[in-house]
This record gives sequence, C-alpha cells and structure tokens, in this order.
Amino acid sequence: MNNKNALIYCCRSEKHIGSLHRAIALAAELGESLDVTILLDENTPMLVDVPEAIKLVYLPPLQVDPDSNVFDFNRTEQLRDSIIRRRDTILEVFEQLKPRVVIVDNFPFNQHRLRGEVLPMIERAHNGVYGESLVIGTTDSIMVDESASNEDRADLAASMLDKYFDLVLVQSDPVFARLEEFFKPRNTLRTPTYHTGFVMPDDQEKWEAGGQRSDIVVSAGDGICGGELFRAAVEAQRVLLPVTQMTMKIITGPRLPDDEYGELVTLAEEVDGVEVVRIVDSMRAEMAKARCSVSQCGYHTALNAISTQTPSLFVPCENGHRDEQIVRAQRLVYWGAGRLLMPRHLNAASLTNDIYQLLQLQPRKVKFDMDGAANAARLIERAVQLGDIGLLPASLASNGWTAH
Repeated sequence: MNNKNALIYCCRSEKHIGSLHRAIALAAELGESLDVTILLDENTPMLVDVPEAIKLVYLPPLQVDPDSNVFDFNRTEQLRDSIIRRRDTILEVFEQLKPRVVIVDNFPFNQHRLRGEVLPMIERAHNGVYGESLVIGTTDSIMVDESASNEDRADLAASMLDKYFDLVLVQSDPVFARLEEFFKPRNTLRTPTYHTGFVMPDDQEKWEAGGQRSDIVVSAGDGICGGELFRAAVEAQRVLLPVTQMTMKIITGPRLPDDEYGELVTLAEEVDGVEVVRIVDSMRAEMAKARCSVSQCGYHTALNAISTQTPSLFVPCENGHRDEQIVRAQRLVYWGAGRLLMPRHLNAASLTNDIYQLLQLQPRKVKFDMDGAANAARLIERAVQLGDIGLLPASLASNGWTAH
C-alpha cells in the first residue's frame, strides 16, 4: 500500500516544454518522499526520460495559444467546452489523489485566461477540502510584458497569489535574475518567495565534458520559431566550412513544421558538412562536444551552455512571449558566456561573421546555482513536515536560501 502524500504538478500549456522538463526534474527529486502526478497537455512532446514512479495525466488540447492577446473565452462554444473538459479532468485527479501538495507552473504570473480550468482546484486545495494542502506557484522569473495592461495583470496575479498560494518558487539563481525585477504589482507581494537556483534535468550519464570539440551545433529549443535561424545557418556553412573545416549539426526540435523541416533537409543536402536532425538523446551531450553553439537562448539551452562552457552565439526569437530570450541572452553576454546577435540583424552574412568571431572566444567560467531541483525538493519536503509556512524562512536561512 502506498502511504506517501500525493503531489499534483500542473504543467498545462503544451508550448511551454521547458516548464515540463523542469517539472520532471523536480518530480524526480520529490519521488522518494511524495507520490507525484504531473498534469500536462495531450500534445506536449516528451524530450526527456520520465522516472517510472512519476505518473502523467494528459489534458484535452486547447488548440489555441493560451498567452495570445486576442484569446477570447467567448469566441466559440468548442473552446468553452474544451476549458470545461480540462477543468473536470483536473478536478477528477484532485478528488482521486487528495493531494498534500499542489504545484501550478507559470500561473498566475501568466495564462490568466486559463484560470477557469485550474482555479477551482486551487480553491479546493487552499480551503482544505481534504485536509491541509500546500499550494505552490513556480516561475523562471524572467517575464517580459510591455503591454499597457501589464500592471493590471501583475496586480491580479499578486492578489491571487496572496489569496490562494502558500509559496512561490522562482527557478533562477537570484544573482542572475530575481522575480521582483520583472513582476511589479502596485502592492507588495506577501506570499513567501524563494529563489531555488536553476533547474536542470539529471542527464549526467549521457554527457561528459572535455575531449576534442569538433563541430558547430545549431538549435532552437522545440523548433517552433527556428526556421529562419536554421536556413541562415545552412547558408553560413557554405562560407564557414572551407575556413574552419568544422561540420555543422542542426537540431531542429520536434515542433519545426514538417514542410519547413523537409525544405531545410533539401537545402542542407546542397551544402557540405551539414547534418539535420529533429531530436537528440541529450542536448547537453551535443553541446559538450561542440566547438561552439548557436541557439535562441531558451532556459535549458542557456544552462547547457553554462554547464559545458561551450562558446555560444545567442540569436533570440523576437516573438511575443519569447522576448525573455533576449533578456536572458543579454545577461549571459554580460557574464561572458558568449555573443548576442539580435534577431532583426539575422541573415547568412551576419551569422557567418558572428560564428567566426565566436570561435576566437574563450567563455568565462560562470558559477550559478544549478541545484534548483534538489533545493526546491528540500524546501517542499520541509514545508510538508513542518506544516507551518511561517517557520520556513528562519529554519532554512542557514542553508543559503534567498527569501523575502
């Protein structure tokens, strides 16, 4: 009989693949002490191994961008039905597991328009329908929103955090980025907030640093916005190969549209020294053996660059919710991890020049806290044991935690 307390981890938006990977990394740390179930979208690609002890529950797809500014719940009856089905699935899992801990990723900081599907569960957890429950929100801290309604949304998120949430876990090293830099409600947030350090999947067995680095690796996370970068990289390789004698490996990710992938493969066949693949076993392993990396500077790609000390050229995707890539890239350049090519300047010639310049760069050894999964798990386990959130800051201060 399983006597562990249950934990529900909500990672609901299929486009936030990085959030799911962080959830799995944290779940792997919590699996010894808690019975972990992750809720995720039906269409979410799985690019990392899931420990056997972790249960996955799939939600019906929304078939709409949850962060879109034109999102409208009243647009179609089909959309309303989809929200209701997802809400009912979430509540069914909650009723079945009666969780001691509920973690909700990226909400209420973002995805305000999806609160109808998740807020009923949060209310039940907060009100102690099945006894005392710990309600936790998570974010990676970098939130870029220049819209006129940003302050109103921040106020709404802060009020929901203070009303329903016990803790906020910020999956960032506070030296690199702090929540309060980007999240600025009019009233001070009262919910205890902890910066846990960066969260990385535990794939140490799949990679090893050192050895001869030989190629150029080009990637764009899940690939949904990578087409322009990949095409420019192929054209750049026409010039780079005769000069550098280095091959290029393009890792497109699972979400590069099929027609773009096919066109890219055809284009690459015309250029010597280019390999195109959709996915690899370990992105960190590929970067560890690469002479340099070209990427859009997503959360995990950035951490892979830091941990493997791979000279990196960051070419962010300037596209709504992905503007955080620009902020992340600018900070990594400040810390000496690589170079930045702004997206508006991207073309074959600029990419060729920047890659050539990158090959002359020796990245600075950057030391950030990469143990965010273990740190967060330790905090959650202690909170469950203590049963009093007010005791956490004092009891954990000696361990180097950052709280406010």
